[in-house]
Amino acid sequence: MQQPQTWQYPPIPIPQPPGPGRRRKPRRASKGLLIGLVALAVLIVGSGVTLALRNTGDDNTPVVADTPAPTPSETPSVTPSPTPTASATPGAPPTVDQIVTTSRLYKVGVLTPTQCLEPKVLPNTFAGAKAYYNLIVPCMNRTWWLAMKKASLPYRAPKLVVFVGPMKTVCGAEKGTRAFYCGTNETIYMPYAVGLNYYKRNPVSGRVWMMTTVAHEYGHHVQKLAGIYAASLSRQVNAPTPAAKLAESRRRELQASCFGSAYLGAAGAYIPLRGPLLATWKVLVANTGDEFSRPRIRDHGGKVNNNYWSVRGFNTKSPNVCNTFVGKAAFTN
Repeated sequence: MQQPQTWQYPPIPIPQPPGPGRRRKPRRASKGLLIGLVALAVLIVGSGVTLALRNTGDDNTPVVADTPAPTPSETPSVTPSPTPTASATPGAPPTVDQIVTTSRLYKVGVLTPTQCLEPKVLPNTFAGAKAYYNLIVPCMNRTWWLAMKKASLPYRAPKLVVFVGPMKTVCGAEKGTRAFYCGTNETIYMPYAVGLNYYKRNPVSGRVWMMTTVAHEYGHHVQKLAGIYAASLSRQVNAPTPAAKLAESRRRELQASCFGSAYLGAAGAYIPLRGPLLATWKVLVANTGDEFSRPRIRDHGGKVNNNYWSVRGFNTKSPNVCNTFVGKAAFTN
């Protein structure tokens, strides 16, 4: 069964933008913003998530203390599922199962950060948003190029399109309300309107949504370059049931979130991703998942598991921990 040419990675489901806030000051967050952040936590999180932040003795190395509720009760598997996969014969290409579960990306270690600060441009105009993304993506290019080189995998920088309103791509049509990655032309598509909506309500939340979402979509590009993209699609197409197909999609999407968060963790000291930025990032990843998609389709993973894999990537700063294809089902729902 051939995958239709119009297939694209579905965009990551996101929660509603947080409440109003004030524009950031260069060095110190205003009391209004901090109060707004607390209100955001109460509004979105309700009774589940605690914004527990900690550092490991160095303010330049942000670490997130993860306390989502509810959390999976099992310890995640770090070894492949007991279900046997085909063994490679000498000289034969690896199977799709081997590609997704044993990629050399899982051995590259901590990512090398590019010492890029967060862009100073204000993303509250189309020109500003386009400049913001076009300054962030080259920083990601450098870090992921080094990782792919270390893994002896090919590297090509993705293309980037910031768009307004409906548009057609080789991966299909988009109304302008969702970010997505198109593997056919290796392009990340970022919607201006969504980032602007966040920014108008709270500038910190707008900036965090923009950097987190583009990092997630870049994670799909990393999958494409490593061969995980095509192998996972093949596994999904050939999965025996609709539920199994959705499960494969969730593993792919959660891995993209983990890859993107590993980059943000590695670069966090330079962005700098701490204080209100880090607190807001934690609220966002703890409240991003299939619960917020309309229609509600379980193809990306729920908010608890999105939080789990995002925090896991962020804290380790490494794609080594992002092998969602061998994680137990409880951690990929």
